[in-house]
Amino acid sequence: MSNSPVLVLDIDGVVSLGQPGSPTPWYATLKADWGISHDEELAPEFFRTPDFLEVLRGRLDLYAALHGYFEGKGLADRLEEFIAYWFEKDALIDHEVLALADAWRRRTGGRCFAATNQEHHRVAYLRDTVGLGRHFDEIVYSAALGVCKPDRVFFTTAQARMGVAAAQSILFVDDAAANVDGARICGWRAMLYRGSESLAKTLAQWG
Repeated sequence: MSNSPVLVLDIDGVVSLGQPGSPTPWYATLKADWGISHDEELAPEFFRTPDFLEVLRGRLDLYAALHGYFEGKGLADRLEEFIAYWFEKDALIDHEVLALADAWRRRTGGRCFAATNQEHHRVAYLRDTVGLGRHFDEIVYSAALGVCKPDRVFFTTAQARMGVAAAQSILFVDDAAANVDGARICGWRAMLYRGSESLAKTLAQWG
């Protein structure tokens, strides 16, 4: 177990900027490209359902869950095409944030992780195809841990997986206040992400 400084970044909303509520959500052209409305169909009928929560917890495979939904839309034969479309559109990477993290690692010799609510397939895509694996010691994610942020168990299990002895040696950066609060309850240092400028100032003083 290590007490050296550890930087932990959320992915959606910090490293990747295609999430709902961003200026460029991944589904901006979904209706035109697929004839499916994100806000009126996909989000309430799939992403906000118990099935998708089970996907995020690693208890149900994404392909199995989405197949059932797409079958009802008459699109089951285009499942793989849709997932490829979604993953590509939802990989709008903020390279400035990655550069800040890389520079912090070089300066401090500390370790850097991602901690995110994700399922197995998208993590593999982000890590291997997009190349996020080059910037992190590991992507720690909900489907591998069996629990989602902001549950306390997510943070305690993630800390053990990262091999961190002292919770206060972690700086966690997330754009969701509930996740920041959850990390702080577990003893992590945590900041609410509001842009790369504030992150740069914080990292200049961390480690």
